[in-house]
Amino acid sequence: MIQKQTVKTERISLHLPTDTVESIKFLAAKNHTDMSKEIRRFIDKGLAVKSYEDNIDLISGIIEQELSLQIKKLGNRLAGLINRLTIISAAGYYTNITIMSELIDRDLYSSFEKIESAARKRALAYANQKNADAVAAFADDEEMKKAIKAIKGGINSVDTRI
Repeated sequence: MIQKQTVKTERISLHLPTDTVESIKFLAAKNHTDMSKEIRRFIDKGLAVKSYEDNIDLISGIIEQELSLQIKKLGNRLAGLINRLTIISAAGYYTNITIMSELIDRDLYSSFEKIESAARKRALAYANQKNADAVAAFADDEEMKKAIKAIKGGINSVDTRI
């Protein structure tokens, strides 16, 4: 058989407005209980809300601290990835200009520096485009053929708009 725990209580007197007393009587009748239990239930709920309000700043601080830590970790990771991509990109760039300088036909091109300068200007124009425009230009085979031809010296003026 389950024993009911008894809670130590103390008797106090309350002075409440008449309409509040009537509302408590109505709730007690509706819930098939007495006024004392209804009043205790309201007091317990009020104390729980107050406790929650007191702890919300502490909880918010903990959440903010954890989110800041995670965002910092992700930021550092992204910075590392960008750094590695920059190194890889630079290595590819310098490899290409080294190969081009070795394979260049000096009779066809007036100077390697002009080719490299035109390629750099095209790269900057490409990098400064909006994402959608850059993707479209990169995916367009005809645009790429034009760019390569311009860099090779086949087109007199280099259009840096891509």
